[in-house]
Amino acid sequence: MGVIAEVHLVHDDLPLVPTIERCSGVPIRYEYETTVDERRLQFVSAFSDEHAPLEEAMAADPTVSNPTRVAAFDNRAIYRVAVDTDLEIVPDRCAAAGLFVFTIASDEGGWVTRVSLPDRDALSAFRAHCRDRGISFRVNQLYDSSVSDDRTYFLTDRQYEILMMAYYDDYFEVPRGVTQDDLAERLGVSDSAVSQRLRRAISTLIGATIENGRPPEAFENDCG
Repeated sequence: MGVIAEVHLVHDDLPLVPTIERCSGVPIRYEYETTVDERRLQFVSAFSDEHAPLEEAMAADPTVSNPTRVAAFDNRAIYRVAVDTDLEIVPDRCAAAGLFVFTIASDEGGWVTRVSLPDRDALSAFRAHCRDRGISFRVNQLYDSSVSDDRTYFLTDRQYEILMMAYYDDYFEVPRGVTQDDLAERLGVSDSAVSQRLRRAISTLIGATIENGRPPEAFENDCG
């Protein structure tokens, strides 16, 4: 029976991890990677309306070079970077063994990937590959692929917790029933941590449900 796993991967030499650590408040989503003239090129989305700090971090990041903003929308920019590290977030050899990637997104100084695998042996092989290269490998969630659980599929436990707390305490109402400080006090974390979790959770939901690749400009003609 197949399994679905959410895995947290951390290593200083994984692509863009130095940028993730420096810009911890900016959610980054891996889009895809390709090879051009024997150079690995990676495309990522960064969810922020302030480009300069992120681009400065990318320029100083030893794992990548030539960061280029290829598109920008409200609160989202797409970047292309050349990868200058041998480490891979999800190695091709694991894909050849049946691993399928649903999403890859930044979190806690590294990358969190949600993957489908044919069995637990494939997960063990993924873990062994990472640990052989010194990559921290932590399984956040693991369940049989036959189980239908949309919440688990899209959100981490902490993302689900903060969204439900914010929703039922009227954080999204106008006027708000609680502030980020109130949520931070209840959870025993910083206001910054609450902000990051909310933004990442909302970004994850949008990417997994309603985002379909159409830029915001595409909707302007629909409202004439």
